[in-house]
Amino acid sequence: MSLEDIEKAIKDAGNFSGAVYVNSNTATDDTARRFETTSKKLRDVVLRVATNSQLLGTSASQVYPVNVGETVGISKLDISMLYFKNATAGQNGTVQILAVEE
Repeated sequence: MSLEDIEKAIKDAGNFSGAVYVNSNTATDDTARRFETTSKKLRDVVLRVATNSQLLGTSASQVYPVNVGETVGISKLDISMLYFKNATAGQNGTVQILAVEE
């Protein structure tokens, strides 16, 4: 790494980028759902379950439990790849997200 590269890295370290991403989703049934259907890369993601416990995971398997009021922090995530569903059938939950777009 050259001296110019180091100086540029130091200068760029103070710059911020990325828009704020905020979204909320409430289940209408017991099938797995996601916030986005096309690729959307996020960093510094905070998910919060607002009502009725949820299970997080992939399109094939949602097994990670998150209870009401709990939050999950994730860094560098394509939000279209994260699925969630009701932990208990018929108890439609709401998931909220706050993140920074890549």
